[in-house]
Amino acid sequence: MDLAALKIFLAVAHERSFSRAAAKVHRTQPAVSQAVRQLEADLGEQLGVSRTVIREAIKTLVAKGMLEVGPKVGTRVLPVRRWNLFDPQVVGWLSRSGLPENFVDDLLDLRRTIEPMAVRWACERATVEQVQAVLQAYNALERAVDSGIDYNRADQFFHECILAASHNQFIEQMVPALGALLAVAFEVSAADPDELRRTLPIHRDLAEAIAARDTARGVWACMTLIDNAALAIKRYYPQVMADKKAS
Repeated sequence: MDLAALKIFLAVAHERSFSRAAAKVHRTQPAVSQAVRQLEADLGEQLGVSRTVIREAIKTLVAKGMLEVGPKVGTRVLPVRRWNLFDPQVVGWLSRSGLPENFVDDLLDLRRTIEPMAVRWACERATVEQVQAVLQAYNALERAVDSGIDYNRADQFFHECILAASHNQFIEQMVPALGALLAVAFEVSAADPDELRRTLPIHRDLAEAIAARDTARGVWACMTLIDNAALAIKRYYPQVMADKKAS
C-alpha cells in the first residue's frame, strides 16, 4: 500500500474536506481525489468490499470514539475508555469479543446509580398505560422462565419499561444504550440456571410496587435484583467469558 496515498487519505479523514486536505499535503484537489479513490480500491480489494464501505466504516469508527485519524498520529485504535460505551453497537461488539471484568463491575455500578431512582420516579410518575406495560412485561418474563425461551430478552424489556416510565427525558433517551448494557449483565448472570426462577418473585414485587405506587418496596426490590446479579456474575463470569473465547 502506497505510504503517500495513505497520508493523503488520513488528511482527508481529518480535515473532512478534499480542498483543505489538498492544501495540507501540498497537492492539487484532483490528485488528492485520485489518491483516495485508489487507496479505497486497494483496501476494498483486500477486504472484499467496496470503496464506499471502507469510507463509511472509518467514519463510523471515528464517530464512535474507537479510531483516531490525524496527520500526526495516523490511524490508531483508541483505548476502550475513549469509546462511546452508550452506543448499543459498541457494547454489542465488546460483548461478542469478551468483556473485561472491570467493565461488568462498572456496569453494575451504573445500574445501582440509575435504576433505583428510575424505579422511584416510575412509582411516582408512571401513567396507567405504563403501569400496565410493566405488569405485562412481568407476565411475559414469567412465561419465558416457564418455557426457558428468550428469558434474557424478556428481562431486558421488563427493565426498559421501568426506565421509560421514569418520565426523565435523559433516562428515556438512554434506554437503547442502557438496554444493550443490561443485556450484557443478564447474559452473564443468567449463566446460573437457578438465578432465573429464584429472582422471579423479586421481579413480581418490583412490578407490583410500581402498580401500587409503593416507592420503598420498589427501590428495595430493584436493589435486591442488582445485588443478586452481582453475586451471580462474580460466580459465573470466568466461565461465561471462557466459553465466548472458545466459540
